[in-house]
Amino acid sequence: MARSVYYFTDSRQSGGAEAALLLLIANLDRGEWRPTLLYNPSPSLEPVAGAARELGATVRAVRALSWELDGARRLKRLVSELKRERPAVFHAHLSWPLAARFPLAAAVVARVPAVVATFHLFPPAPLRKTTLLQGRLLAAGMGRAIAVSQAIATSLDDVLGWPPHKIEVIRNGIDLVRFQQPPDPELRRALAAGSHDVVVATTARLDPQKGLDVLLRAIRAVDGARFVIAGTGPERARLESQAVALGVQERVQFLGYRDDVPALLAASDAFVLPSLFEGTPLALLEAMAAGMPVVSSAIPGTDEVVSDGETGLLVRAGDADALADALRRIVAEPELRARLGAAARRRAETEHSAVSSTRRIAAVYDEVLRERGSRA
Repeated sequence: MARSVYYFTDSRQSGGAEAALLLLIANLDRGEWRPTLLYNPSPSLEPVAGAARELGATVRAVRALSWELDGARRLKRLVSELKRERPAVFHAHLSWPLAARFPLAAAVVARVPAVVATFHLFPPAPLRKTTLLQGRLLAAGMGRAIAVSQAIATSLDDVLGWPPHKIEVIRNGIDLVRFQQPPDPELRRALAAGSHDVVVATTARLDPQKGLDVLLRAIRAVDGARFVIAGTGPERARLESQAVALGVQERVQFLGYRDDVPALLAASDAFVLPSLFEGTPLALLEAMAAGMPVVSSAIPGTDEVVSDGETGLLVRAGDADALADALRRIVAEPELRARLGAAARRRAETEHSAVSSTRRIAAVYDEVLRERGSRA
């Protein structure tokens, strides 16, 4: 009989962590596991909830939990539900180090046999003492932390005090087949604006973390290329104004939300992601699966999946001149693009399959359940 696994996200926007969660639900063995998704209601999360329903998961909106009186009452109700429904696993996906701390605490109090958290991001900023204390208390009660990069695993140990035997590094996986398709000539013409320029794509949330202002400054020094940026976020208006101020607005298209990312990548020649910090960015893995040469920041997490000069080019984060140099190489050297792209695809195929990452996560569930002496 399939065991129940509750997934939780308290994110207010859809990004890489939510995409990774949906891939996990999609590839989960339904003969072994029966998924339920709990999420805090938010307009930007409704597509995630809808996608989870289409994948056959039970989906429920849960209002945010907090220390306030109403939040405490909702926390008590969640504890009661978990005791009543008795899931074998409660697995939260965290977009920052102490996200979902109240639901995780509820799962611990309800004695869910396996309480697991995936840490998708660990921003390079100091944490308050209360945050550190809460993190260590959760570590004591939870079964396992899954880190999407070795850098995050190190931070969990060094900063939050997680014991190493409770940390598992499982990098994000992707749907390889979905990102291997031939280019659409009509889409290619639209992206290139009818020119013969090299098309450089970016798919990212429009957020300061992604370093897109650095990219816009670099574009000034890169000829023979068109840049297309797909994604939504709070920075769009500011970035569009910056493009005008820099005089690059004719060579940059802000595409907004796209549901055809595989086709967009297939119609492009290269990919750039100048983030300031990351976990293991799905957008980068998707570009690699599409056989694209990638240019990215040499930051923890990213440097674990991109080998400089082998599967892409890495540059110092925040350095517009270095980014421009790398982009000029990519634009000017088609042989380099072909070599890096082929190697990137091989790396994605051998190391970043969503099927294999899901199996590893399910193995963590079983391991924690065995440790607890339970098969709920």
